[in-house]
Amino acid sequence: MKCDSLLADCVDTGLILLDRAGRVRVWNRWIAQRAARPAAGAFALTLAEAFGAHIDPRLALVVREALDFGWSARLSHALHPMPLPLFQPGGDRSERMLQSIDVTPVDTDGQRHCLLQVRDVTETVRREILLKQQARQLRQDLQRLSRAQAELQRSEMRFRELARQAPAGLFEADSEARCIFLNERCEQLVGHKLADIAGKPWLELLPPGEEARVRDSWLLAVRSATRFAEEFRYPHPDGRPLWMRAEAGPLRDEHGHISGFIGTLQDVTEFHERASRNEFRANHDSLTALLNRDRFERHLRAAISGAREVTDRLALLFIDLDDFKQINDTHGHQAGDTVLKVVASRVRRVVRGEDRVARYGGDEFAVLLVDAGDDLTLASIVAKIAHAVALPINLGHCHVRVGCSIGVAVYPDDGADPHSLLIRADQRMYGAKRGEL
Repeated sequence: MKCDSLLADCVDTGLILLDRAGRVRVWNRWIAQRAARPAAGAFALTLAEAFGAHIDPRLALVVREALDFGWSARLSHALHPMPLPLFQPGGDRSERMLQSIDVTPVDTDGQRHCLLQVRDVTETVRREILLKQQARQLRQDLQRLSRAQAELQRSEMRFRELARQAPAGLFEADSEARCIFLNERCEQLVGHKLADIAGKPWLELLPPGEEARVRDSWLLAVRSATRFAEEFRYPHPDGRPLWMRAEAGPLRDEHGHISGFIGTLQDVTEFHERASRNEFRANHDSLTALLNRDRFERHLRAAISGAREVTDRLALLFIDLDDFKQINDTHGHQAGDTVLKVVASRVRRVVRGEDRVARYGGDEFAVLLVDAGDDLTLASIVAKIAHAVALPINLGHCHVRVGCSIGVAVYPDDGADPHSLLIRADQRMYGAKRGEL
């Protein structure tokens, strides 16, 4: 044990070894100096006897768990900053030092002991707090860079080290958008090293349409000395289509002129994709991926409004599947879903890209034909839809056929507003179903 104590005194970490009864067997010099109790005075005492009542109850609990169940634990300084009444050597003992304690079960000579490894994290915590403060003050530091050359060199070194470790993309560019600095994360985002694009405006990495728009925004920020903020599509060199967001604040030279910008670059692709998915779900039927009823009627209103200006002829088609309930009853709802998806795909293929197709409800579909043409052309389209729908549908274990009834309303012949057209198309669809047309 004496040899163990000598070895323990050589370690620059606090070590306390407790026997099965929770009594001190090793109390190294590091602990003795900070607890103001020599090893001889702590030997065979419990932690409560050695430190008094001023210890964290959580420590006593994890020690007991280590001895009884062999569980290890760590008391992090973030949640348990001062479990033991330990103080800096030579200090005024007015404030405990911040600690991190590892509690480890140790089997020695067939007996379970508990080893406490205590580390002083006061300086680590102080540095963390300092780094957070420096990050918050980064903008003020960068503005002061232009006031004096000596301060510029000192602050630049600090900034570059922080920027190197930052999880976000950081960049600095001159007023012509030529990159002066990219941190590692920014190089990963753009897929280029600084040396590869130095001297070339980063705007030239964008697609032509985006480049013109973002360049106008950049030049406006330069002229007005305001903050630059834009989102844009970015084709990554590895082929991925990304969305990026760049935000930057202006830097001024010693004469007060805008010398460039410093800012952040973030990958916001996931946000845009999520927004697109949400928009699609809000406007489309989840089964067939066609427009839903609400979105279709909005397209109808807009088409009628536009047709009034140019006197176009629009056609609204209501399609209702015949004997669809029989398919559900005979083959099940999964087969019915398959039929709906196949019908939706067939109708979509028959009409043109600019026409609108929607699942209007249950087994009802609606089609908006822009520039519908004459009655002969319209009749041909209706016939093609009916023929496409009537083709056999493979359910895997068998083929089924389903017919459809189609009602047609034409703007402006059958109505000058959406409500009138919807009613007229619905009436004619039911008339076709009854064999009246």
